[in-house]
Order: sequence, then C-alpha cells, then structure tokens
Amino acid sequence: MRKTEIETDPFELSGRPFNKPMFGMESMDAVERKVWNGGGPEAGRPANRRKRLYLAGTALTALLVCCAVLFMGPLGDKANGTIRDLTTPQNPQRVEAKEGLILVDDYSMSMAGQKMEYYSGGYGRLVVDPRFKTVQQFRRGDVLYYRLPAIPGFTPNPEISGSDSQTARVIGLPGEKITIEKGRVYVNGKKLDTFYGKMKTVGLDEAAYLKNMEASGRKDACPPDCVKDTKNYFNTNMTETTVPDGSLFVLGDFWAKSHDSREFGALAQGNIQGKVLGYDEAGTRSPSQIFASGNLWFTGIPGKLGILNGQILTSPPNKIVWHFWGAREEFEGKNLRIEGIHTSDGVKKPVLLQEDGSVIWEYEWGPAYGPLNGADASLPSLIKLDESGQWRLDIYLGGKFFASMFVNAE
Repeated sequence: MRKTEIETDPFELSGRPFNKPMFGMESMDAVERKVWNGGGPEAGRPANRRKRLYLAGTALTALLVCCAVLFMGPLGDKANGTIRDLTTPQNPQRVEAKEGLILVDDYSMSMAGQKMEYYSGGYGRLVVDPRFKTVQQFRRGDVLYYRLPAIPGFTPNPEISGSDSQTARVIGLPGEKITIEKGRVYVNGKKLDTFYGKMKTVGLDEAAYLKNMEASGRKDACPPDCVKDTKNYFNTNMTETTVPDGSLFVLGDFWAKSHDSREFGALAQGNIQGKVLGYDEAGTRSPSQIFASGNLWFTGIPGKLGILNGQILTSPPNKIVWHFWGAREEFEGKNLRIEGIHTSDGVKKPVLLQEDGSVIWEYEWGPAYGPLNGADASLPSLIKLDESGQWRLDIYLGGKFFASMFVNAE
C-alpha cells in the first residue's frame, strides 16, 4: 500500500449556508405558487420547470462550495500547515521470513514504546529486507536497519546501541528541512502530526512520564532537579538542517536510547542495510529468547540476563533465580529492583515479594557474584504477577536500568 501524506488545514463548511442545500423543495413550491398563480396555458404542468429550477439551485450550491474550497484551502495550509501520516502502523507486524530476507537481533531500545516495540528481547528477531538500499525506496515513517556511521566526533555508547547497527524511523527525505522545537518535529516548517513526530520516553509524553514516576513509589523518585532536567529533555531543540541528496534524516522512537540524526546528521545511503518489515512470525512461540547455559535452558537475553525456562503462574508466588552475565562491578552492592508492566495497559507495578508476602519495588541487596549454571552472578527472588498474559519486566541494579525481558503468566 502506498503511504499517504496529507498536508492540510482542513476547510470546514460548518456555520455557512453551504452545509445544506440553498434551495429546498418547500422554497421551490413557494416560487411555483407565485409563478403559476392565476393559471395560464401551462398552469397545470409545473413539474418539469420545478425540476429544472431545483437542479439549477443544486448546481449553483456545488459551484459555490468548490470555489470556497479552492480559495480558502491554500490560505489555511499556509496559516496552519501540518504533515500527517495516516498509514504507518505503530506496532510492527508478524511477517514470514521468506527467502532473500534476513533475520537480525536488535537489543537496543531505540524504537521502544510502551510495548517495547522492535526489541528482540521481547518479541524475537526482526525481519529485514536487504533489497532496500537506496533512499528513493523509503518513505516517511518506514523503519530501517542501518550501520552506525563512522564520523569524527561521534562515538556510539555501548549501553545504547549494543552493536554497530541499529533501527530507526525515516523522518526527513532529501531536500527537506528538519527542525525540532520543544520536542516537536517540523518538516519544511510544518508540524509532523503523527505518533512519531514528538519526543517520547517508552511511548510516554512529558506529562504521562512524570505522572508515572510519581506513582511508581521509587525511593529515588524524581527530585526538583530531576524534574527540571526531564522537562528540558522533553523540550529538546535542534536548529534547522537540510537533508542532502542521497541521505535520510532518521530518529528512533525512544530518543533517549537512540543514536540517530540528532547526533551524526543525515544518514548516508551507504549505511543503510535494509528495511525492517516486522517481527519474525516464528517468534510468536516464545515471549523472550530461549537459550542454553550450563546444560540448562533459560528464557531471557543471551549473555546478559536469564531465568530457568518454565511456567510462570499468577498464583502462588513464583520462586525465580535470576542469572546475570557481566563483570563483578556491575552486580556487587547493587540493589535489585523489578518493575512489572502488563502489556495490555502499560501500568507499572511492584512484583517482588518479601518472605512475609508483602509486595515491594526493590530488594535491599543484589546479585551474588560467582559462577552458577554458566552465569557470572545470581539472585533468588519471589515474584508475583497478579494477572495472566504477557508482562514486561524491567530490571534495575543499583538504581540503573539493566535490561528488560518478556514473560507469559498463566
């Protein structure tokens, strides 16, 4: 399906005489009574004339409407222009990995919304079409897979990208002028009015994000300085830049976790590795990756985080041993915090239990460093998920985000 962009300021006819026929049947009858009053040779046959007069009135109304639209349309667009994308889906689709397509693992959170979209740790591998290599093949809203450019002054943060490649969304096409004002994207001076045209964090705007933090009950809830920094971040500005030929302006949906054109400028065509079509449909069998370690099967993120593969129930509480991979300093003395988010509503909930059965946000201790089942560190826990279905578990160590994984509660 061809992507549709609408540049509008819709012209509405509400409150004008054009929103209903100017000449109705009652008014035509009144005209006829005056015209045919007193009779005459054709007094008994007014029907044809009435029909012609009614059609003439309808045609006149249509002509006036067309003239108004033609005259007012350009004025409205100039005064309050927007660019809308009505066809790009917010959630990736499940697609078949046919011959010629490639599968990639993307553990960056550059495109993550409230449902961790495009994150391989939650929904499996991404299907990429490598035949999309030129800028002419892409349209605004498309998601592409690209190699991070090697340019002076730009050094990728491994905590953001995790690899040399990443996903992002096409925002600007060659020749277009891109500006960011108070967290809002403008293309050629027109507001990009769509779900990806505004700065968000895990799919939340400024008001929703701050409200979510206040309701989380975290000990390190955002103090005044934090609130100020957060507001500044949500009101990010970028001076106007023109997208050169052979390049695209790209942004991740989760700006804070994305290396994109705000840092390295327009993405050159040579760095494009393909178009992201969606999730591998075979990945529907597993909420997170299943991998082997120490002769045991785990669910999680290979080389980073895992739990023994098995059922997770809504009742009774689940005894789960968390396995971690990494350096000693990442774990020792770092309290464990887990935020549970049911994918149906995106609301954060505490899921850790104490021995007395009370629900808490975090333990006051962290993983013990030492080998266990091939992992570098481990920590036993009690988890309670109070609703069946898919959950995203966000894991923090020492107040710092560590990883996310998806599980199904039964």
